[in-house]
Amino acid sequence: MIIKKTYINRFRGFQDIEVELGSQLTIIAGQNGTQKTTILGMLSQPFTINDSENPMKEEKPLCGGSFKSAFSEKFKLSDTFDLVKQHEWTLHLASGDTFTMESIKRSKDKIRFWKKGDRTKGSGYIQLPVIYLSLKRLIPIGEDIKLAESSLQSLTSDEDKIFKLWHKKILISHEDITTANYLESPDKNTLGINTTYYDWKQNSSGQDNIGKILLAILSFKRLKDKYPNDYKGGILAIDEIDATLYPGSQIQLITALRKFASDYKIQIIFTTHSLSILEKACELQELNKAHVSTSEHVKVIFLEKKNNKVKIIQNATINTIQHRLNVTIESAATFKIDVFTEDKECIIFTKALLKSKANKLNFIDCTLSCSALIDLATRKIPSFVLPNSIIFLDGDVRDQNSDFKKVKKLDNVVLLPSNISPERILAKYLDGLDDESSLWSNINPNFTKQYCFKDYSLSEILTDREKAKKWFNSHIKTWGINATKVINPWINDNKVLVDEFILDFIKVYNTFATELSIEKMELLSS
Repeated sequence: MIIKKTYINRFRGFQDIEVELGSQLTIIAGQNGTQKTTILGMLSQPFTINDSENPMKEEKPLCGGSFKSAFSEKFKLSDTFDLVKQHEWTLHLASGDTFTMESIKRSKDKIRFWKKGDRTKGSGYIQLPVIYLSLKRLIPIGEDIKLAESSLQSLTSDEDKIFKLWHKKILISHEDITTANYLESPDKNTLGINTTYYDWKQNSSGQDNIGKILLAILSFKRLKDKYPNDYKGGILAIDEIDATLYPGSQIQLITALRKFASDYKIQIIFTTHSLSILEKACELQELNKAHVSTSEHVKVIFLEKKNNKVKIIQNATINTIQHRLNVTIESAATFKIDVFTEDKECIIFTKALLKSKANKLNFIDCTLSCSALIDLATRKIPSFVLPNSIIFLDGDVRDQNSDFKKVKKLDNVVLLPSNISPERILAKYLDGLDDESSLWSNINPNFTKQYCFKDYSLSEILTDREKAKKWFNSHIKTWGINATKVINPWINDNKVLVDEFILDFIKVYNTFATELSIEKMELLSS
């Protein structure tokens, strides 16, 4: 993390506003006209590496330009409203330092942004590398008549390997990239890909966008590798990151950016209107809260206008974002599919695993045994078959041969992960944690492994169903809504199992959606 938070005293529609940033990803959303690009510019403007004593001073990004956020890329100043002393904001850095910027007079009718209270040469910037990817990067290759192959830049063999791997991975492509050509024009520096079926002149805008983003990432990697003692991390700002990309690729990109941010010490900040990206980001934001070590990794910020002032919803939820972007409101008449489960522990675990997807479900308060639910569905009792309901069962049904054979023939049953009940899953998980794990204090300062198992041992929980339920219910109030303080860390450590469960659910839900002609869920949005 480089920027911990920023306080905006005044800047256009922002007044007396504080914004907390994610140490890895900060996602900025909002309707048009809420000054998303403005805040992106404010966060990236104070950075550069132009100090004559900085060994990285002469380095240039692979994506073109310099390691400096150009004023002209972000701000089109108004002669009427953008006046001297009408802009002031303070960056609170992770180092503990603060850096305040203000607008000062540049010439007769012009202003510039500079460090407040210091006019000495070079004082106007924080000496760290920054790359700002503006919408200019999206000029289609076919419309840039001056774009041509260039030998001014080239990737190392390691960089070339990383570029090809992640270009395919993010675009979910099965086409092998034979070569990648460095392309340059007055408006664009990018990398065009060639395959055995087409060359770079036929690259789509989405391929080009990913190429440009990957070049920016590799630029920071190069600094980190070349200057291990001087490189302290960098800022990557991207305007409208989702432009030209389809939803599946957008989700892959977010996953990739988290890895790059961690590997190369980059704080990545971007704007988006994509609900696919925002849903994924909100899920990551909630998951990360469960671990002290990751709680600051991802932050979602939503901007909205009220009385001509921009207000900020920090740590926004996907439910809020969806309604604000779509200009809708939740209605009691909104249709939800009915859901049956065998007990409330199953309901809690299911909701925690599905997160926002559970909003499409109506969990019926009706306790029926696993065998009873299977029997009702097998005999096709109307309320217990598609498209009328979905049934969630504990994973331990997998060890019950006769019931499991029946389940495999049903098209509306989804089994929870693992082959034991939810309460036993969590008991085994907690029992396996180190006594000094941060998770204990994250649940409650006085919650310890000793306290967790003081009434029921793991052996009792695993062998006695009633004791397992009593143990679970004795702690549920301490574990937060839907036991997320425990389940979210378990999810992080069992991603393969959870992803399989979510895919199973989406397949069942989409079968239901087909019959009722309602919107399906994206498989990759999980």
